[in-house]
Amino acid sequence: MNRLLISLLLAGVAAHATEAGDYVELFKKSAEAINWDFDEEWAFTETRLQDDLLWVARFDPRNPEDERWTLNSVDGRAPKKDELRTFAHEKEDHDSSDSSQRVEIVGIDTLELVEETDEHWIFEFTPQEDEVEFVQNVDAVLKIMKDGHFLESIDIRNRTDIKPGFGTKISTFLLQMQFGPAAATGPIVPLGMKVKVVGRALLFIGFDETELITYSDFEFAAPDNNGTQP
Repeated sequence: MNRLLISLLLAGVAAHATEAGDYVELFKKSAEAINWDFDEEWAFTETRLQDDLLWVARFDPRNPEDERWTLNSVDGRAPKKDELRTFAHEKEDHDSSDSSQRVEIVGIDTLELVEETDEHWIFEFTPQEDEVEFVQNVDAVLKIMKDGHFLESIDIRNRTDIKPGFGTKISTFLLQMQFGPAAATGPIVPLGMKVKVVGRALLFIGFDETELITYSDFEFAAPDNNGTQP
């Protein structure tokens, strides 16, 4: 179903819903509510699938600065020395707030309501991306939860092949981001992200890259933590 047909089918819903508020402002507020600097006050477990290896690590801001990250396992086993060195090097310049730029991919002026329930709003949007070939061949949606008015997810995936340049074809593109409360009374934080790209370059070089990262087991752990959450 193309964008025009969806618009026609949901015109009545969208017209009614628009009266309930400004959805551009709703998105802005929901995005601004995300705490990208959660690692300043929260301990958490990071699980990352990268280069076909599953890395599980724990972060705790109460530890000395160079001891805040601990690599617990790689593919379910104790990490090797070279893996410990690689992990330490990667975390030297870690800054969780860098990920906030990913939300900027949402073209807020293109938001179009496609579903509203008692629990959430779902919007289609056009990605904020200079590559026309990419924009024209992907479907992008986001969900905002009504309870707390927070951004719950962003999902961008291709509906047909993407050909960004000579000899390159992307047959699968997927970007998913999940957000939610760190704890029952905690801030809204990133909970996970998945990126998958499959295709061919120069007609014969295949690539299949998947990166998956999740954050879990949050514990309030500000440096002056007295055992209670704010």
